Amino acid sequence: MDHWRLAYLGMRHFPHELTEFELNTFFTFSARERALIDGRRSHLYRLAVALHLGFVRMTGRTLDAYKQIPKRLWQHLGEQLGIEPPDLGTLRALYDNRTDTLADHQRLAYDALGFQPMAEHQRRYIVRWLKERLSGRQDRSTALFDLKQWLYEHRVLIVHNRALRQLIVQAVQDVETALTRRLEATFGAAALDQWGMLLPRPESGGASLQQWLWSVPLRNSTNQMGELFRKIERLTKLSVHCSWPAECNEAVVRHYARRCANRPPSVSKRVRQPIRRLEAACFMRYALCVATDQLLWMLARWQRKMVNEAGSKVDAKRPDLKAQLRDFATAVKALATDVTLAHDALIERLVQLADTTLAQSGPSRASLVRAQLLTKQRVTRAMLAKLLTLPFASETSHPVTDALEVLRTIYVCGERELPVDVLVPVGRAWQRIVTGEDRVQALLAFEWATLSALRVALRNGSVFVEHSFAFRSRATLLIPDDVWKAQRNHYYGHLKLSQDPKEYIEPVCEHLSEGLERLAQAVSRGEVRVDTAIHLDPMSAQRAEPAVEALRRAIFNVHPDGQLPRILLEIDSETRFSWLLLGREPRARSELLMVYAAVLAHGTSMSAAEVARMVPELSAGAIRQMMHRVADERVLREAADAVLGFMHRHPIAAHWGRADLASSDMMSLETTRTVWQARADPRRRTASIGVYTHVRDRWGIFYDQPIVLNERQAGVAIEGAIRQEGTDDVSQLAVDTHGYTDFGMAVARGLGFDLCPRLAHLRDRRLHVPVSMSVPEALAAVVDRDVQLEAIEVIWDDFVRLVASIQSGHCTAVQALTRFGAAARGLPLYDGGVALGRLFRSIYLIDYFTLPAFRAELQHVLNRGEAVHTVQRAIHQGKIPVELTRHRHTLMAVSSSLSLLTNSVLAWNTMHMQQAIERIETLGQTPVLPDYLRRIAPTYLEGINLRGTFEFPVADYAHRLMPSLAIGMPMAGREARG
Repeated sequence: MDHWRLAYLGMRHFPHELTEFELNTFFTFSARERALIDGRRSHLYRLAVALHLGFVRMTGRTLDAYKQIPKRLWQHLGEQLGIEPPDLGTLRALYDNRTDTLADHQRLAYDALGFQPMAEHQRRYIVRWLKERLSGRQDRSTALFDLKQWLYEHRVLIVHNRALRQLIVQAVQDVETALTRRLEATFGAAALDQWGMLLPRPESGGASLQQWLWSVPLRNSTNQMGELFRKIERLTKLSVHCSWPAECNEAVVRHYARRCANRPPSVSKRVRQPIRRLEAACFMRYALCVATDQLLWMLARWQRKMVNEAGSKVDAKRPDLKAQLRDFATAVKALATDVTLAHDALIERLVQLADTTLAQSGPSRASLVRAQLLTKQRVTRAMLAKLLTLPFASETSHPVTDALEVLRTIYVCGERELPVDVLVPVGRAWQRIVTGEDRVQALLAFEWATLSALRVALRNGSVFVEHSFAFRSRATLLIPDDVWKAQRNHYYGHLKLSQDPKEYIEPVCEHLSEGLERLAQAVSRGEVRVDTAIHLDPMSAQRAEPAVEALRRAIFNVHPDGQLPRILLEIDSETRFSWLLLGREPRARSELLMVYAAVLAHGTSMSAAEVARMVPELSAGAIRQMMHRVADERVLREAADAVLGFMHRHPIAAHWGRADLASSDMMSLETTRTVWQARADPRRRTASIGVYTHVRDRWGIFYDQPIVLNERQAGVAIEGAIRQEGTDDVSQLAVDTHGYTDFGMAVARGLGFDLCPRLAHLRDRRLHVPVSMSVPEALAAVVDRDVQLEAIEVIWDDFVRLVASIQSGHCTAVQALTRFGAAARGLPLYDGGVALGRLFRSIYLIDYFTLPAFRAELQHVLNRGEAVHTVQRAIHQGKIPVELTRHRHTLMAVSSSLSLLTNSVLAWNTMHMQQAIERIETLGQTPVLPDYLRRIAPTYLEGINLRGTFEFPVADYAHRLMPSLAIGMPMAGREARG
């Protein structure tokens, strides 16, 4: 169901006004429905049946006789049926003392649309369905909308909200009781009660245990890592690390932990049992897992820092290679120009000079860096001694876990040398020193080799920690073995993949062979140049056309000035995204303002206190409370999707581009250097957090997520394309060089779409084909016959299992590409996936080089992503407030709120552009061609004020946003409340 329809479900009355879109969508009837309507014996009854039909279609429930009917609706129905509309405010006069007739018309309407009242067996099933839903998504705020959507889609009449909330409460209570009993069986009721009592007690620096555990690192430093070690040690002493029940999954833990953390510890003490036990246990588990994740992330960063420092010291001491080369060249030139030297003497001097220069070559830089690292004995050994307290594990025997056991024994015994009989393989780079005569140096090298191998093993998941969210074992990311064996055929069919790898690979190779012939023909025609790589002439800039500029001026000359508050109100009145954020209709003007303020505090660089100063009616405390309430990226994304759907309902949007084409790219948002997740933006040289957005070719953001800078983005690009619900399926996703890997291209193709990268490096422009494939002579210099089809066939079932695990939600694409991507180099699954990805990359490159229209289309959609980033930067000016950078869920709220605000501005522009085009077409003075409209973007910012004192004219839109308050209220009264 489209997100914009959710706000109508379960409405008990009509809005004060209905838009043309609403009238045409819900109150336009098919031939079968017209026949049913025309079967009534009087005009009034025909209008009444039509009214009931449209209301059930719009809301999924029946219309009572006493509800107000908008006059415009009577007129629309009269025009539809060819009947003079009556002068009736409600149906009360029509059904006076005729309750049987009212019931008959209601039943006729919902029977015609396939609806039925809820039966007892359906009520029981709904409770079971709610329990399953709550096991993966615990928030109650959106449960009501989800339940209404389920009822509508299954054609069950939606009952009163009170009855639906009772079902939700019953399901929540049953789920919480079952989870609490499972925790009590695992840890014991006494231990859970002890955890609950400890949380409000002082722990560190005067703060309570809850506040201390919820705090995040202030920066990347060994002191902050020590604080994390202390947290893990404290929780381990409380036995939080013991076997955690699988029923309490990550979604459950995060939900109840956040609910506990958002309350002061003194308030949490008053929470009744058994909910207090559930919240305390989940909070402790969350704190342990997050502390472990933060520690291991900071460990990898600490290792890189140590290597960089060692490299800097080595570079400072090494001779300047450029100076040496310059001296050598100067000496050669001096000898060559010395006329006093005989020929034989010149040759002898040149040979001496060459021998002297060659003798200066010393050890490699890498070996010098390793030698420098060996001087860091104290910090390295202290770090490893702390790491040995963590329960690292592996699914099979692993060199890293064996090495950690060796170090644990050595440290316990107080040894300073590595025993000769230690034969654990920990990396070739350190092997010479580890096996050398100096056993003290051997131990130091063994320690660094273990740290390096541990970093790689944690990244690819071959070594893991049980109490972690991010560093789980690879097996937990895949569909379980028994499920895969039982439902393997189902997953293959859902992905539309053949179970025989040869059937899948054969058409791919045929397509590639045809593409090679097409590329060879393009080379012969001079359209493409080939030497050691493939080259294209630069694309010429698109020339400005006077007709397009004239149409653009005609559209934007009548474009009204906009204030951000009115823009939000106008778009909200069309989409009711505030209803999605609250989970219901706003109950008062102040509540509606707090929703907008919370979105602004998340999506702009303003803090809650700054927003409160710009909206004088609200306090900073009230805004913070609402920020906690709406800080769910799912409801914020649903709100952004609802605005996106409204934007694309306008006819102009169909001219902007393809529906199945999109682009994705990252934009950095500046923050302070003390944020531990911040990284230096390579362009702006400022500490920043990345926001990765997916933008449609028809404009608008349909997915967003926060990321850490300077990391590969293929996983987040794929994740957004498959998780989005704001548009139709994407068949092609344009990305830049950071957004692709060969393994990622194979995974994306398995999921049903193509990654289309804009490649920055010539080395990525080589073509890879199977070993046995024939290659045209003109392309021999740029084609590598290095793809082993047997490598793909061997891992085909494992590869499809991985793709199915991503598609079904067992893991995210980010987790899959982190664990099974480049960090898993050498594993058959990775090698086979890379081989398949290279075939798809070669096919894509051939299309890119030989199809100019395709090439221009990709460049066009990538430029649209950059234009949307310009709008985002206009909205978000400044740094992200520090309090919003501490936890991932607040960063996700920042990202999704910014997308909601951006889509609102784009949709507002689109709405007024459509109105301007309709006026232009009516006048007929300026030509309006589809190709012209494609080149006019809704990113217009002139005349839009995004700052200043915010004044929200709620009274102008109260009849749409708060119809329950507006219905029956005199206009003057509504204005007084506005």
